[in-house]
Amino acid sequence: MKMLILVFRSTLNEEVLSALDELKLPGYTETAEVYGTGSMGRAFDSHAWPGYNSMVLSAVGEDDARKVAGVMKELSVRLTAQGEKVPLRLFAVPCEQLL
Repeated sequence: MKMLILVFRSTLNEEVLSALDELKLPGYTETAEVYGTGSMGRAFDSHAWPGYNSMVLSAVGEDDARKVAGVMKELSVRLTAQGEKVPLRLFAVPCEQLL
């Protein structure tokens, strides 16, 4: 099992969440208004650093993890082809359900 962690600019909410819904994952948790700094710049929803990120967590099996990675890669490639910088990151860590 993998814990997927998706971090993306809030402007991508609709596209990312629609893609996840189409995959019919067993479930996910969305955290809105996540602040931070990374390779795409700062996002603190302030005058100096406008915007914020969203984060999605989902515990999935290996097959679903590969499906999510494929769909997010397709989204990233499509947006990059349109000339956009894509503030979208996907991480996977081993996960064990304890309760």
